[in-house]
Amino acid sequence: MKKIFVAAILFTALSTVKTYAQDQQPKPKHEGLFQKLDTDGDGKISKAEADKQEKGRFNLKEKFDAIDANKDSYIDKEELKAYRKSQKEKREAAGKK
Repeated sequence: MKKIFVAAILFTALSTVKTYAQDQQPKPKHEGLFQKLDTDGDGKISKAEADKQEKGRFNLKEKFDAIDANKDSYIDKEELKAYRKSQKEKREAAGKK
């Protein structure tokens, strides 16, 4: 009986730690950028929201039209991911990181 009780406590403790560790995973950089710029929380970035971005390494305002693949005047997470992936591939092809 003690063995079953100890095993149950150990299982519970380990699964709790695993769940906590999964919740603490850092978000990719573009996730933080996206959430910061999506000021109305609708899951997409409008031109007006992009215009309000503070100057930084990744200037969304200047690249808005290139990122907006479906030309609906909004950038969604998938469009931003696709753009960043394409830019990374271009840098790697050019021998840069």
